[in-house]
Amino acid sequence: MQPEKRRTIESYFHSFTKKPRTSTNEGEIELNVINSSSSSYESEHLLSSSSANPNVSDVNSTIQLSSFDSQNLSSSSDNQKGTSDVNFVTPSSSLICGPSNNTVQVKSTPDDISKSCNDLPAQPKLTTYPNNADKRSFQSSWYKERPWLEYSIKNDMCYCYYCRYFSCNRSINYDAFTTTGFNNWKRSLETNGGLLKHSQSQLHITSTKNYESYVLRQRNNSSVINQLDAGRVIHIRKNRDRLIKICSTLHFLARQMISFRGHRENSQSSNQGNFMELLRWSATSDPVVKSVLEDSAGNASYLSHDIQNELIHIMANQVREKISSMLHNHNYTLMADESRDISGTQQLSIVIRFVHDQDIDMNDYSNIVKDYFLGFLPLQEFDAPALAIRIVQFLNELNIPLQTCISLCFDGASVMSGCHAGLHVVLKEHMPHGIYIHCSAHRLNLVINGTCQVVYYILDYFSILSNIYSFFTESGVTNTYFKKAQQELNLNQSSTLKLWGLTRWDSRWKSIDAIINNYPAIINALSDISEEGGGKRSINAGGLLTHVKKSIFIITSFILHKLFGLIKVLSDHLKSSSLDYVRGEHLVTSIIQQITDLRNEHSYKQIYDKAKQFCDSNGIDLVQQYHINRKTKIPTRFKDCFIDSTVGQREMLSTSTDFMNKIYFPLIDCMLVELNDRFSSKTLALMKSMSTVYPESENFLNSEDVDAFCRHVNVDSSSLKNEFAVIKSMFKTKKIDDVIQFLKELIPYSTAFPQTILMVKNAMTMPVSQ
Repeated sequence: MQPEKRRTIESYFHSFTKKPRTSTNEGEIELNVINSSSSSYESEHLLSSSSANPNVSDVNSTIQLSSFDSQNLSSSSDNQKGTSDVNFVTPSSSLICGPSNNTVQVKSTPDDISKSCNDLPAQPKLTTYPNNADKRSFQSSWYKERPWLEYSIKNDMCYCYYCRYFSCNRSINYDAFTTTGFNNWKRSLETNGGLLKHSQSQLHITSTKNYESYVLRQRNNSSVINQLDAGRVIHIRKNRDRLIKICSTLHFLARQMISFRGHRENSQSSNQGNFMELLRWSATSDPVVKSVLEDSAGNASYLSHDIQNELIHIMANQVREKISSMLHNHNYTLMADESRDISGTQQLSIVIRFVHDQDIDMNDYSNIVKDYFLGFLPLQEFDAPALAIRIVQFLNELNIPLQTCISLCFDGASVMSGCHAGLHVVLKEHMPHGIYIHCSAHRLNLVINGTCQVVYYILDYFSILSNIYSFFTESGVTNTYFKKAQQELNLNQSSTLKLWGLTRWDSRWKSIDAIINNYPAIINALSDISEEGGGKRSINAGGLLTHVKKSIFIITSFILHKLFGLIKVLSDHLKSSSLDYVRGEHLVTSIIQQITDLRNEHSYKQIYDKAKQFCDSNGIDLVQQYHINRKTKIPTRFKDCFIDSTVGQREMLSTSTDFMNKIYFPLIDCMLVELNDRFSSKTLALMKSMSTVYPESENFLNSEDVDAFCRHVNVDSSSLKNEFAVIKSMFKTKKIDDVIQFLKELIPYSTAFPQTILMVKNAMTMPVSQ
């Protein structure tokens, strides 16, 4: 390297005009490169010389920090020792390329000042400081307004703590305050040089800001990584807030059973479906929902149909898991029924029933028996083994124990109720305690169907009702005539005709009640339509008018209205989820007794008088003759009924006695036969044992009959009998109306009567219908 191209180190790092000191070799700069060994030597020399020099006190004991640095860094240095979010390099002996690409050597940083940004600035306060050639020295008062200033006793130079560790680009930083140090004390306080000039430089200002940011991050324990993590956490929180809004909207629509999607959901559609429209409405007042629609990424809006289905599926699984957790240590009843969705897919609905202890703990006894719907199982095979496999797999997926199922409630279809290969028989292999209970609501429907098949005129009667409903509802013209007739007669226009159906068990009574209430309007409307001229509509109206004006139609309407009214009461109670098996059987017994009490001439006369008064008010001739069709062979189960039919000739119906003997009494007899056959106590042998915990039963607290049900639900019968004896004496003077009140009275004594409480809960778990 040519000597003339070399420059002194002062031309790069010093701002004063002192001539550089040259060595004996002209053109070369005398620079001392201090290696690790010389550093060690100088450290020992410093310690030895400091003890001999009275002006230099113990360095370790006299170094004091500015109040700014000590306050900002002391709290963070303990926890963050050895860690930093600032990647720094402590200056050491190194080669630095100058502006002319000449390599120069830089003195290493003295070891009596800070080694890293984790160290506090070294600010020793001495009694006197060494004088330089100008007879000037460093002053400790400079620390006061300059927390960045640190002083090296060893080199008698000062440095900038901020610029050494927090400058933006230290690789090109050749300032004396960051490398060689500053000791031109004469110019230290000049306005255009020294400390003031450095503090006003852009490099120092930037470094100061970086330092303050560093202190703030250390104080909040927020390194660069933590800040990135914090940003990620904020981003995750925002996404979760958006997802919560989406899920709450889906949850609302699902609970209200409102359809989610629209016919067209593109941006040009004026109605994009309930889900999107509800979100748009919420966005007008909720900024989070607004961000869902406007700020979400194109591939992460979470509004697609697939995401909707997935979220609904997740919600359903959470509900099932909650139900499964509540079922822990509880016996339950499994109820299942087949149905078909709108697409025609056959599916099996699964419901479980048990007594929920949480409501008991909250003293809420209004609805402690819970029926929980678990879901639909699509079916590809419909035989009993295939159904059993699907049910067992479904319950195992939900961690619902099969061994704690104490009853199975299905309808009377052969695949369900078959005594040899029915579903309940196959499930017995997995649920050994599950006894089969035929749904009482289905049985009641079979009672009505069986009665209608046997008694004269009943099938014709319901056929007429069906045709009347179809005539006035399938055409706007005929419906207008009907509404006009209602208005002219001042009838309740909100009362409409009802359609009866085979699977809607209480619809028959509603249909009959609607005919009786709207009979005058039906007559007037049919008369007006039949007189308007020819055509199919007029012919049909004339035919229906002829049938509804017959006295047999009116008398049958009042008879069925009376009898089916009692059946409707039973049907409504059987559909209650809180009704258990024993109370359901008691209710059936009560209805059977009421129907039996109606089988007398006095009860019939009351019905006949109402029908006669009705005919008089509507101008109908009650005395009419009707031929009885010859009856086919009667089913064997009705052989003991009061059914009088002739063979070889057709009888006539004309008097009140004829209607009583041919319609009224046969209806009652057939209903009683069906009810007694389908609701007989032999269908469930455990009923008598279960009734021992029902206050309304004559068998209440009878210890002799408890064994059967105790064995079924694993209740200690010996302890139960002892508890029954104590309960009898305790509640001797107290009136208990039903089993729920009985359970409520026992709960405060749960430790005294655990077997009785368990018996009551299991008895209430047994269903009467599905």
